[in-house]
Parts: sequence; structure tokens; C-alpha cells
Amino acid sequence: IPRDGAIAALRRFCQKYSVNGKIGNLKVETIIKLACVVLDTNTFAYKDKYYRQIKGGAMGSPFTMVLANIYMLEWEQKLLQHQHQHHEIYGRYIDDVFMTTNLTKEEILEQLNETIKTDPNIKITITINQALEYLDASVENIFCMSF
Repeated sequence: IPRDGAIAALRRFCQKYSVNGKIGNLKVETIIKLACVVLDTNTFAYKDKYYRQIKGGAMGSPFTMVLANIYMLEWEQKLLQHQHQHHEIYGRYIDDVFMTTNLTKEEILEQLNETIKTDPNIKITITINQALEYLDASVENIFCMSF
């Protein structure tokens, strides 16, 4: 995720959920400054040389995971709204998304491609099928009619 985009998303998230400009005891601006420190001072050593990471965040860092989830929450809003309006399922765990739909394959591909275009930093692979693996589950669409 891009640093500036992530910080902007974090700011909007904090402002939306703050009470009197604070999350708990911290001012929103303090949270933003601390986030910048974490992202801007991410260093590592390799073969006796020090490097600074200039894009993204440290893999496995709890803060980076939260920041990525906040960033993705903004990105997926149109999909979430569509799924809610049509009483469909939408679930995301980190970078795996599962959706149900009654749209045609062409309609859902159009909707997904429109969403993908909104952020070139997010790369997704689309799998549309009657059955698929999601996390540790096998999911299959079985059409049943009751009489």
C-alpha cells in the first residue's frame, strides 16, 4: 500500500471514529504522527549494510496489518454497499475476499474491474466458479428446490 494513501485513509478512519478528536486518550494528529514515524523509520540490515524501506510497511507488523485493513476498507466500500443492497455475502480476511452474487459473470466482472481501476496498487486475481477453496474451506454452490 502507498504510504501517503495509507496515512490519508488512517486520518479519515480516525476522524470518523474519534470522539472530540481523540481515539481513547490519543489525539488523531498524534496517531497520524506516530504512524508516520513507524512507516518512515522502517529499517533492516543485510550483509552488514542498513536499508530503509520506502514503500509499504513491515510484513507481519501488527501496525502494518491494521493500516492495510483500514486502507482496504476504503477500497472495498462500493463492493460492500452492493453486496449489502443485494443481500449477498462479502467477506475478507487480510488479502482473500469471498463474495456471493446472482449477477451474470459479465456483470460481476464489470463491477470488479471498475473497483480494481480505483487503485493501481491493489492487485487481485478473480476466480469465478460454482466451487472454490477459500481459506481452509471448500465452498460449493448447490442449487436446491423445495416443493
